[in-house]
Amino acid sequence: MVDDDPPSRGVGRPRRLTLERLLDTAIEMGLADLSMKELAVRLGVGIATLYRYVESRDALIRLAAGRQASRAAPADTGQDWQAIVRDYAASLFNSVGQEPALVIGFLEARWGIAVELEFVDGFLGALAARGLRGPEAMQLYRAMAKIVLGAAVASAHFAALAARGTRQVRELTGALAAWHPDELPHLRAAATDYADEAAASDWRAPLDAVLRDAAARFAADATIR
Repeated sequence: MVDDDPPSRGVGRPRRLTLERLLDTAIEMGLADLSMKELAVRLGVGIATLYRYVESRDALIRLAAGRQASRAAPADTGQDWQAIVRDYAASLFNSVGQEPALVIGFLEARWGIAVELEFVDGFLGALAARGLRGPEAMQLYRAMAKIVLGAAVASAHFAALAARGTRQVRELTGALAAWHPDELPHLRAAATDYADEAAASDWRAPLDAVLRDAAARFAADATIR
């Protein structure tokens, strides 16, 4: 009798390393402050093995960031154009909010726009399916991205403050104490709002304002849904 079942993997034998497994493990560990040594240990391989798949740590992060960004695209369930923009915004915020290193790397031009190409294409395609194409669609993407990335930076900043055991309101109080009470009167009057971390990291309200303005422009166009 011939046994057609494939031989089982030996007990304790590590799974075969692939680029996909390498990237997925890096994403699971977090791209901020990713250590190639710790990554190798997690995968059960030597560091030299990692460099058979990627030429450098930056190259690894670039590829992992691109893989993560492509996964961030939301499901298209036929929602209207405003809902799909909000869904893409939520996905982008959750992605970069969890990995501030993506924003930092982009600012430092360490991996450029390659990490967002699939995400942008998906956004534009979703809007095109709803009758929104060309400059209008790209303007919506840019407005959404600016709002979300700004909120993500604020959120990361507040998270860093919390890790140091402080908050925005405490930092503001301490900073204002260095000024004469008669100075900075306008900021003092708005101090509560300025120290509101939830408002500073909220992308929904400003995005809704953009969508309302866009909806007013599109109102007469029956092809947009």
